[in-house]
Amino acid sequence: MPSTTTRLIGLLLCAVMTNWCYGAEWHVNNQSGRDSHVGSAEKPFATLQKAINAAQDGDVIQLHPAGAIYRQSASLRARSGITIEGNGVTLDGADPLPNEGWEKVEADLFRKQLPVTAYNRHLLIVDGKMERMNRTQSSNSPPFPPLEELKPGQFRFENIDEKKGWLYVRGSTANLQWATRVNGLATSGTCRRIVVRNLKTRNFLNDGFNAHGDGREMRFENIEGYDCFDEGFSAHETCECVIDGGKFFGNENGIADVNQAETVYRNCQFFGNVNNDVYLIGQRHELIDCQIINTTTASALVAGPRADVEGFELKLTRVEVSTKEKSTPALVRVNGGELVIDDCRFTDTTLNTIGAKVIESSAKPAESN
Repeated sequence: MPSTTTRLIGLLLCAVMTNWCYGAEWHVNNQSGRDSHVGSAEKPFATLQKAINAAQDGDVIQLHPAGAIYRQSASLRARSGITIEGNGVTLDGADPLPNEGWEKVEADLFRKQLPVTAYNRHLLIVDGKMERMNRTQSSNSPPFPPLEELKPGQFRFENIDEKKGWLYVRGSTANLQWATRVNGLATSGTCRRIVVRNLKTRNFLNDGFNAHGDGREMRFENIEGYDCFDEGFSAHETCECVIDGGKFFGNENGIADVNQAETVYRNCQFFGNVNNDVYLIGQRHELIDCQIINTTTASALVAGPRADVEGFELKLTRVEVSTKEKSTPALVRVNGGELVIDDCRFTDTTLNTIGAKVIESSAKPAESN
């Protein structure tokens, strides 16, 4: 039986060749475009979603200007054969908060009335740095501290009713942004032959890249998902994804693939996340030429089968796991299923494989239990 990598990449090569050879080009420019335009290079759309809605099988969407910040999100639902060329654009889930309109509560404490955000999740960006107040989507997420315990740059959100609430901020109200969007780029329904290149996502209330439904032959190249409330990248249901070149940091989980998802990560980095740098409890997964740099109290890698899914497989090929700026070992835990370790390097790492069938090649863990 061919490996997950061979099977998925073989299918994706056909998809990529199809997108290169056929179809129209749609152009988006969030600075000069309008969604009433025709989507040409001279008359671009303003939003990625408008281009997705217009695109057909084999079409390519180009985002301009290169490296721009798009304060928008987009979704592909039951679409096939679409390529998104991001050109270094960042989809941003947050909007700037005006410096005006704040009510002064005390010397350095201010409040502003805002709509309640999705899932009752809250991210404040202070001078470009994301602050989540140690809160996550997990059930053990701590409550906001009392107002008197807030430090400069910290915040608290208090619901007034189901639609609005008070945002309290300690310190300056200048250069603040507030997360308002749920996912950066999402897929759902039956999707086939989707290619996403050179795109970044940040500051979303859920995931930067969110793959749901029955998505097959989906490829993501040179992407980044960071500073999101949940995951930088997450595959669900029966999605098959290849991620070639990626960075995932500052999220609750760098990546989290679940249900019967099958994923391959090649040339990716995972670091600086809250709960897990890598979390894999789907069907089959591979990490190839990847680095997990464990810099927080998060687990470096947690994997294993769900109770209702059989045949869990995880293959690590030339994967490096290490720690940085911490005194405790990185934790790699694979409980159940089959784990193949091929030419990997685990430095200052505790490897726990209780219940898993382990096949080792040339690498030995630095420390194992």
